[in-house]
Amino acid sequence: MTAYLLAAVALIIAFAVNWLIPRPFWRATLLSSVLIVGATTLGLLYLPLGADVEVEQVRSWVWSILPLLGFFGILISVFVSWFLHVVRRRG
Repeated sequence: MTAYLLAAVALIIAFAVNWLIPRPFWRATLLSSVLIVGATTLGLLYLPLGADVEVEQVRSWVWSILPLLGFFGILISVFVSWFLHVVRRRG
């Protein structure tokens, strides 16, 4: 459930940032990427994961997948910003 919640938060952040700051394209994309990585990292660190694990084990796991979180944050931001760019150009 936590993964779905964080994915929804990531999409909301990307849509909000790219809708409010549409220009320049790359500044909005990078800002939303940073916010997505920060929100998902904090969410994974502090939201219950539904598993019986030690807090230190979860923290080491989250820090080890931080590059992957960054990659998917950038990917979500680029797709959402490009989608909004195309929608605004057509409308």
